[in-house]
Amino acid sequence: MKRASLLLLALLIGCAQPAAPQSDAVPTAEPIAAPAEAIVITLEPAASSVPQTPIPTPTASPSPSPSPTPEPTATPCVSMQGILPVDECIVNPYRAETVTTYPKSEDFWYCKLTDATKARIIGSTYPENEKDAPVKLKDLRYVSLLYVDFDGETHTGEMIVHRLVADDVLDIFYRLYEAGYPLASVRLLDDFGEPFDDNVSMAANNTSAYCCRRVTGKKKFSLHAYGVAIDVNPVQNPYIRPDKTVAPPNAEPYRDRSLGEPGMIDENDLCYKLFTEHGWSWGGHFSGEKDYQHFSKGSVVD
Repeated sequence: MKRASLLLLALLIGCAQPAAPQSDAVPTAEPIAAPAEAIVITLEPAASSVPQTPIPTPTASPSPSPSPTPEPTATPCVSMQGILPVDECIVNPYRAETVTTYPKSEDFWYCKLTDATKARIIGSTYPENEKDAPVKLKDLRYVSLLYVDFDGETHTGEMIVHRLVADDVLDIFYRLYEAGYPLASVRLLDDFGEPFDDNVSMAANNTSAYCCRRVTGKKKFSLHAYGVAIDVNPVQNPYIRPDKTVAPPNAEPYRDRSLGEPGMIDENDLCYKLFTEHGWSWGGHFSGEKDYQHFSKGSVVD
């Protein structure tokens, strides 16, 4: 009995003890084992009512179209090589709207005389009255060409010839140019301010053609007055009169034809060969006088 009372008392005392305080520590979570296979969830985008524009595939930029070649104007523009820079151009008043061009180069051409050309020569190398000339203006042609001087520089030259020899002239002077044959100057006689004469032009070593003048010391017209004669490098190829005087006077050293210097004409010279191939006569074959600068084709106007 006594023992039972003691047990009951102990139980009552234990029930009266206060509860143990709660700890602030966060309990450690038990590790969760990873699933055997990861589950990947793909979210599909919500459908849009606006149609999507596809991204274009890059392509190479197209090459630009070449600019069309402009049509020639009524008044042609001519590059004066050796006088103006190559990229500059001037309107040539001596070039007509219709020209005849050498097949191998557009820099070699001829045309009928324009008003500007006529104004330049009438009263100078052509008489004021056409009746005083042995050839009409309509039968003359203005020739433009290239030539190489004694320093190897290229220039634009010009001359006036008869229409019947204009094609010969283009071919001869083109081939001289291609060969680099030296010509000191190729200008109209009118540039030298000497009406119906060519002494100043000769002294300037100018290669020239048309001049309405008489044969030296005679009354008949020279073939130059018909536009069918050309004098080439007069200084290197002087006119030696029957009295042995030389024209021009500054050509005296070239009386000696054995010098063989550039621009001197003999039967082995390219200039001689080209002119004679076309049926021209050479003044170096004259009897009683020698005109080494002179080539003519009088047969076309006889």
